[in-house]
Amino acid sequence: MNSAIARLSSSPQHGFRSGLEGGYTAWVREVLRAVAAEPRAAVLFDSTIKEPTELLATVVRRAFAGGVTDRYESTFAGGNRFVAAAVADRHGVHPDQVICTTGATSAMGMAMRAFVAAGDHVIVEAPAFDLLPALAQDARARVTPLPRRAPDFAIDLDELAALVRPDTRLILLTQVHNPSGAILDAQTLQGIGEIAARVGAKVLIDEVYADFADVGSAVRISDVFISAGSLTKVQGLFALKCGWAVGSRANIAAIQAANPQGDLGVSKLTHAIGALVLEDMAPFEAHWRGVLDAARPVLAAHARRMVTDGLILGDLPTFGCMYFPRVVGVSDSLSLASWLWSSEQIVVAPGEFFGQPGHIRIGFGGDAAALDAGLTRLHSALLRLRAAA
Repeated sequence: MNSAIARLSSSPQHGFRSGLEGGYTAWVREVLRAVAAEPRAAVLFDSTIKEPTELLATVVRRAFAGGVTDRYESTFAGGNRFVAAAVADRHGVHPDQVICTTGATSAMGMAMRAFVAAGDHVIVEAPAFDLLPALAQDARARVTPLPRRAPDFAIDLDELAALVRPDTRLILLTQVHNPSGAILDAQTLQGIGEIAARVGAKVLIDEVYADFADVGSAVRISDVFISAGSLTKVQGLFALKCGWAVGSRANIAAIQAANPQGDLGVSKLTHAIGALVLEDMAPFEAHWRGVLDAARPVLAAHARRMVTDGLILGDLPTFGCMYFPRVVGVSDSLSLASWLWSSEQIVVAPGEFFGQPGHIRIGFGGDAAALDAGLTRLHSALLRLRAAA
């Protein structure tokens, strides 16, 4: 269907191709600007649970009703100690094994500075969220991709062992895997840890989606693991910019030594609210579970119909709020995404952002009715595209 995309995209209005070529973050910015001006927009790319605004407002009101919560304290010396204690409890570690950050991205950047120098070897899963290889490239590391192949996007331990070298300093992974939603089970994580330990490498694992699968943190398996997390994805609390890094005392000390100023962007206000959220997660867990209970059957039904019609391939993952199917007959999903927007006002994330052309990432962490309408339009658009091929 690539030739059909080219023909149907021949008009001057060709979507947001410039944003597509600038990387995922630049693309999202352009998407949000375009969506704001288009009432018909069907937003199907976001991999975050919709913000529980009323729950968040309730916590904020409680924090400052009749006084100021004692969680509102300086974060300059070492982050919010209540956040650190709550994160430590969730990971089964001591609070001195936690660093508070503005988000998982900041946590990963701090870890990179601690363990990777220019010229060091870093292994990054592929497909991957484009931030991961970008972090390694910014550190001027030599990067080798670790294939996670469809349909199950598993990690082959023998393949990883063959990629590891004496100068390998870091292995970068996600749990739950972004973009596929695949899970690394405890046995696989144990094997990854053993392989890394042979050469003294660390494993930096982005666990922002891990709560979806209720899997224990990798830091409980081996000291080679460093976990990055936040309240952004599963809880939908991106406004709080509340994240963390968790690891062994030695690893945390190394990160602190490499970042003597810490994360100066940590907010005293938002981390106070973050502490209260972390100390009572039940309402927020009920929120995301409710969102997915409504949205997942909608996505599953549409996916089955599109698979039956020969438009896409790929099973819906068991956990999470994203789906990463291959679009049959399409190798250039950048052009596909641009055409879907310019022609149909539908937004999906092109697989090129994850190193997997021909795939699209569909997010389903929002309103089920809007998802249903958007997927209906996507199905019709793909049928139209195939008919034009």
